[in-house]
Amino acid sequence: MPAEELLRYILNFFQDIDKRLSELSSKQSEWDKKQDELLHYIENHNLDAIKSCKIIKQIKYVRAERRQVKNEIDVIRSLKDTFVDKYKNKFIERDLMLALKNLKELEQKKTNPKYSYQYLTEELEIREE
Repeated sequence: MPAEELLRYILNFFQDIDKRLSELSSKQSEWDKKQDELLHYIENHNLDAIKSCKIIKQIKYVRAERRQVKNEIDVIRSLKDTFVDKYKNKFIERDLMLALKNLKELEQKKTNPKYSYQYLTEELEIREE
């Protein structure tokens, strides 16, 4: 992974972790509502074997999707608690942005180098000291 890409990834990680956690919490809430709806259906209807099997398949699907969301929430909370909350501040974000700016300047210097000649004249002769 190139340095610029890595720095952008880290900066986005620090800036967006709370937003991502909020998005995942909303997704979990949606899956909880779907699960509740299935349970309410079971509670309010008499089910034959075919409908019972369909409901069980739906519950299994909802639970699997919800588990994926919860697993990601657990990972993000762990990173947030042990890393982001400890180090996140405006200084690290500023330093990351400065590092990105410096990399951009270095890249521009590589593509458009400027050199001051001390010993070479315009006529391409070496100057005497």
